[in-house]
Amino acid sequence: MEVPKDQIANLIEHGLYDSAEMLGCFLVSSSTVSAETSPQLKAENLILLGDALFHQREHRRAIHTYKQALHHYTRIPKQSSGISRSSLSLSTRSSVNASSISAINENEVRFKIASSHFALNETKAAIAEV
Repeated sequence: MEVPKDQIANLIEHGLYDSAEMLGCFLVSSSTVSAETSPQLKAENLILLGDALFHQREHRRAIHTYKQALHHYTRIPKQSSGISRSSLSLSTRSSVNASSISAINENEVRFKIASSHFALNETKAAIAEV
């Protein structure tokens, strides 16, 4: 499912928001049906769909989509291992960091929610979100 995510990002980058929304809806619906899809992948797909909606000025739908993404983000299991970080060598530490880095920045998503609220002239809600 990595290729469609790249295609959505490419469509958004080129301003083809309607097409990005359609592909995003497909990705979100297919990842919702599949029980084996990880919460992180669901959250990433929802964020891409939210970005397409935001650019189409469908701010209410974008807010709802971003909040769904945050909900799935909170369900991502935190990496817990018996090995402490201080006992890892430098090369091992870099590979662990690369695998545990999430493509989701919670603060960035909250900022997008606040921006959507601001576009709807909901200043108090925008301030509360940040």
